[in-house]
Amino acid sequence: MGRTATEESVARANLQDFKNVNFHVGWIPETLEQVSNRKFAFVHIDVDLYEPTASSLAFFHERLLPGGMIVCDDYGSARCPGARKAFDEFFAGRPEGIIELPTGQALVTKSA
Repeated sequence: MGRTATEESVARANLQDFKNVNFHVGWIPETLEQVSNRKFAFVHIDVDLYEPTASSLAFFHERLLPGGMIVCDDYGSARCPGARKAFDEFFAGRPEGIIELPTGQALVTKSA
């Protein structure tokens, strides 16, 4: 993990009570292949930069169940303009709209 990433041990400790959490440590997009055969109802993207955000969107959107949600953690962050750019580009011309949250995040619900 990068220096700005959460340490794996901290993440594991914080989520130890949740039995349905799986960790796939590594870089995007390489680690995404570990879950390529799965469908998702909820995806939380918090990778800060344009390229991994764009790669994550391309990967997860096609595997997202209708009505499933994607959250972009850094959509409103001035320090992470690539996250907003990747979301805006990806959803331009798609039926889903981006909902900006007061937390600085954004939410998208996949169309049926």
